[in-house]
Amino acid sequence: MKRIKLLTLFVFMIFSFNSFSQIGVTSYSLYAIGINTSQNNRISGELKTYTNRVYDDIVLELDGFYNFKPGKYHRFSVGVGIGAYPFAEFDPIQKISFPVALEFYPLQDFKRFTVLFEVAPEYIVEDNVNLRGLWGIRYTFGKNEED
Repeated sequence: MKRIKLLTLFVFMIFSFNSFSQIGVTSYSLYAIGINTSQNNRISGELKTYTNRVYDDIVLELDGFYNFKPGKYHRFSVGVGIGAYPFAEFDPIQKISFPVALEFYPLQDFKRFTVLFEVAPEYIVEDNVNLRGLWGIRYTFGKNEED
């Protein structure tokens, strides 16, 4: 019960700050989804969850990214993230990851839609080191500076 209260407080804190950036939604490899802040800023964030899991086994990953200057056809980002089991009965921290993402603009006149490739070395607590690969599509709501 204490963990649910902490998670609820964390969610309220995230949404209580004023934000003037766009929000994007990403579907990764058909088994993960993410909500991110604008990639037009040098620093951005993303909250991912991995789907097709039972309630106690839900994993949330919070990533912070450094976004390099976008090119005409692509954007490159590196980051660090922490993954957790927010509803588990045991220690909720699961992993620390270091994602590297490359986005492509398949439609040059519509840069709100991107194709994304991400690879992330992960240190899984009390287990091992893993290399995760994700691919997906991202749609950013609002007007991009590049549009």
